[in-house]
Amino acid sequence: MNILIVDDEAQIRRWFETLLQRTGLDINVAGACGNGKEALEFCREHPVDLVITDIKMPVMDGLQLIRQLVERQPGVRSLILSSYDEFKYASEALKLGASEYILKAEVTVDGLREVIGKLQAQMAVERRREDEVHSLKSRLNENRYALRAIYFKELLKGQPAAVREFRDKMIWLDVPLSDKHPMLMTVSLDDYPSCLSEAKIRTPELLESAILNILDETVRGETGGGCSFLYEENLFVVACNADGFGGKSIRDKSLRCAHRLSNNLREFLRVPASVGISEPYPDLSALGRQLGEGMEALRRQRFYGKRNIVWFPDTKLTGFGEPSQTAYAIVSDIAYYVETGSYDEALRALHTCMDNDLRAGELSESGFKAFGLELLYTVLQKVRKLDPQSETLARYQSFSPAEELNRLRTFEEVKAWLAGQVAELLREAKRLRPPYSEPIRQAFRYLAASYAEDISLQQVADHVHLNKTYLSELFKKETGISFNDYLTDIRIGKAKELIRAGEARMGALAELVGYPNASYFTKVFKKATGMTPLEYKMSANK
Repeated sequence: MNILIVDDEAQIRRWFETLLQRTGLDINVAGACGNGKEALEFCREHPVDLVITDIKMPVMDGLQLIRQLVERQPGVRSLILSSYDEFKYASEALKLGASEYILKAEVTVDGLREVIGKLQAQMAVERRREDEVHSLKSRLNENRYALRAIYFKELLKGQPAAVREFRDKMIWLDVPLSDKHPMLMTVSLDDYPSCLSEAKIRTPELLESAILNILDETVRGETGGGCSFLYEENLFVVACNADGFGGKSIRDKSLRCAHRLSNNLREFLRVPASVGISEPYPDLSALGRQLGEGMEALRRQRFYGKRNIVWFPDTKLTGFGEPSQTAYAIVSDIAYYVETGSYDEALRALHTCMDNDLRAGELSESGFKAFGLELLYTVLQKVRKLDPQSETLARYQSFSPAEELNRLRTFEEVKAWLAGQVAELLREAKRLRPPYSEPIRQAFRYLAASYAEDISLQQVADHVHLNKTYLSELFKKETGISFNDYLTDIRIGKAKELIRAGEARMGALAELVGYPNASYFTKVFKKATGMTPLEYKMSANK
């Protein structure tokens, strides 16, 4: 059994790995991740049987992870780590599909051995049953489409028996398909309920058979082989071989085939359909991943309000349009505006990035929602510093932004929801932020005008006619940060603007924002942003 440990605390991950090794069970700790997003990526790339995950984590929590695993990789089991005060989350996790939960405070080697041993036994029984069912299905004389769908679903799950029998099955099912260079296309009818009332065939079962027949004839006409099957309601899968297209431009020829599939469905059955195309892979080992690629391509287009034909590699992140910024740089900029009280600037920056940079559709649905969570929690953290007891902020103790986001289906819905949440937090920040005294406002103006000079606290104190020590205490009391931190924020913010605008050479940046030498400036910049100026420039220009 391959096990993946998921917890945002490294010490917990190491502790659990030690406990697992002490159980003496036939298990292998395949890896450890700090959040659900990392875990999903790991499960896509490595064989994992069981995920042991914490509930509360940044970026993607345990509940989201379980939901995604059930949807994308149903063969992976999950086990929840829970605290006493998280029982309701553990209960929700069980409803979503988690196999079991463990209380962190009560975990022991013996208890862990019992729980995992029980799961191993259950999985062994299920594997025997699946093998028996597979054997029985192979002998049943059923409808050819139903038999084909049953077999290919097992193949997509990576069932060893299904992989071993591939060539024999293709002969038995009379499917001209090779196990070399497979490609998958996912086909989904647009506005499915409307299709049923407007198609030439109104009976769902007959319509499905007609669709499969057209898909089969079209893909074989285009590639010389292949077949189709119904994966789930309103999701058909077409399997073919990339070398069947011939030539070097697999992308162009697979897109042409996909357009033929869509056009033939519209012409002969009067049903509009969208097609997602996976990348080709050398053998059958990546079929499950290819299905995920085709489904992700369809989801990406529909999330952004687009339909038609999608080649999965075209949906991969290639960076942001002008002005060039990464999602993390956007979050950093908005956090800076919030921290310095520039609330209108923060909201304006959010709308600009969503209307221009992110609207380009280069983030997946899950990626954009993850960006939304990152931004929302960052702003919430900044606002909470003003008054942790705020009644407006108290609702976030029971409110789950992740669950709200999961209910939203399109980019426009997520955009409107996120803008509304951030705007509400900024209104609360405006209400909570105390008005600054005149000396502090004078200090702000002086720093804004002279940040590029060698400024000291004494100089500012002289300018506002206050004792240096008193000004330092007053500044911290009214702004919530020290004089030096505030000056650093201004300088780093200006440096980031200059980098994004491309108006200054990297070597001249230090002097332009008030630092004596490039080495010290680089050290301060990295501490503030987590990146060197050059790394920030590269991320902003992607």
